[in-house]
Amino acid sequence: MNPRKPDKPENRDIVSKALSMLSRRDMSRSEFISKLTAAEYGREDAEAVADWCASEGYLNETRFAEGNARRLGVKYGARRIGATLKQKGVPEEVIAETVAVMKDSDLSRAQALWQRKFQEPATDANARNRQIRYLQSRGFGFDVIKKVITGVVEDE
Repeated sequence: MNPRKPDKPENRDIVSKALSMLSRRDMSRSEFISKLTAAEYGREDAEAVADWCASEGYLNETRFAEGNARRLGVKYGARRIGATLKQKGVPEEVIAETVAVMKDSDLSRAQALWQRKFQEPATDANARNRQIRYLQSRGFGFDVIKKVITGVVEDE
């Protein structure tokens, strides 16, 4: 028995269910375990099959985080993506790596969102505040928002 690689669980039913779930979409480990326990499997069995699936490469939280970040990156900034991944139970170190990559493109994604929603710079304070609130709610930092609404992005 190799201590680094867990043995395949004896219960074929839980293994079948686990592989069926993971064949549909990637999941975080905590989401995977909660779905298995909700399907009437014991917590200990769910942990064992999660360990086995992770060792075989079927359950990969980095792949899950990157996929979600790509999907969410169309509409949200790095802060919001990080919060969503945290809510889904992704480990902090994986979130930090994913958010760092997304922060590099925050400015261009915020510009694209702003352009789709507003098309032109604000003419008064109310309109400017509305644009700021919109981008903040999408998870962009104020430094990025300031560049976008003042038009500094186009100069760079």
